[in-house]
Amino acid sequence: MPTTILTDIAEAKITQAAGSGSQVAITHVALGDGNGASYNGDFDQTSLRRERVRVPIERRHIVSLSAWRVKAEFGVDTLAFDVREAGFFDADGDLIALCTFPVAEVRRTGAIVYLIDHVLNFSRVAEGLIIVDAPDDDLFDHVLTNLETQAIFAAEQFDQRIAIRALQEAL
Repeated sequence: MPTTILTDIAEAKITQAAGSGSQVAITHVALGDGNGASYNGDFDQTSLRRERVRVPIERRHIVSLSAWRVKAEFGVDTLAFDVREAGFFDADGDLIALCTFPVAEVRRTGAIVYLIDHVLNFSRVAEGLIIVDAPDDDLFDHVLTNLETQAIFAAEQFDQRIAIRALQEAL
């Protein structure tokens, strides 16, 4: 199972931001190959052992008061390598969270879309310091269901309009 840690830099930045009205905006996720070996991350780590690719975070959803899910996509044109580490970086480029993968969990990028769907846990900092400007999963799921229902309804109305026109033309 992957191990995810909140770095020392993250703890300091989040604690400092809480008292100042500023924020720590986690904006990017990077993947690395760990220099060819799986490892356990350190709280004082400031970068991946060997970062290979970085993309902006596409979506984030609240999971709980101290956790949120991050989603990002690495396209089929991404360089092929074995992913042994993932880093979550703030707008300043600082490593906020680090995820390391044991040998059994290593996956390969390149020629396929590599998706990150990862829950970041902020329990290392005091409760109430994390404020996520994102919808929670229940709201997100509700919106998707609502949109699907509206699309089905619109398609049915369109089909009915076509049928009515055909009947009117036949008269």
